[in-house]
Amino acid sequence: MVENILRRAKRFIGLEEEIGEEESGGQQMDIGTILKGKREREPRVDGFSDIMVYEPKIYEDSLNISTNLRGGSPVIVNLKHLDPAEGTRLIDFVCGTAYAIDGHMMKIGETIFLFAPSSIAIVSAEERATLSEEMTQTVRQKRETFFSR
Repeated sequence: MVENILRRAKRFIGLEEEIGEEESGGQQMDIGTILKGKREREPRVDGFSDIMVYEPKIYEDSLNISTNLRGGSPVIVNLKHLDPAEGTRLIDFVCGTAYAIDGHMMKIGETIFLFAPSSIAIVSAEERATLSEEMTQTVRQKRETFFSR
């Protein structure tokens, strides 16, 4: 039994090729399909990412928006064609997708929202200025500490 488990593990990681059927008469499970959902998207080689822009007209457009977000693309959603109730439902759905993938959301206009996967940080101008000031102060403190020794 232990040998069978080791053989399966070796086949799974590619150290041993599969020869014919398994000896055990039990039900086989395709490990690749079980782990398929856990596979992370490969980073883009060129360092660029496409930004998808959506102006949904119906709530069902939320599926396409979420699919692109799950695929690793940042998405801008403009709700100008939806009534407020449907727009709220759509944003709630896409926010759920962003939460599920550890992504981010930022409202950038009255009816415009930006969603990004976890691999892309959303930083506002105010946050950038605050971070810059904090880093400058930290560097000054380190210099003062270093030179006061």
